[in-house]
Amino acid sequence: MEFILNWLDNEIKKHSKQTVWYEREDLSQDMRIKIIEKLNVLLEEEAPGFLEYVKKNNPWC
Repeated sequence: MEFILNWLDNEIKKHSKQTVWYEREDLSQDMRIKIIEKLNVLLEEEAPGFLEYVKKNNPWC
């Protein structure tokens, strides 16, 4: 998770520069929090098994 935050750090800084200077730090922190929340959700999900995927996506099953 830390790797992903470090990887996105330049993007966070770039986008936070588009706002007024006194809100930049708050915006950066809010973006990091949202990223962490979404990562937790994505990392907890398990990929479906092959048969489960086929049954779910095949209209003839």
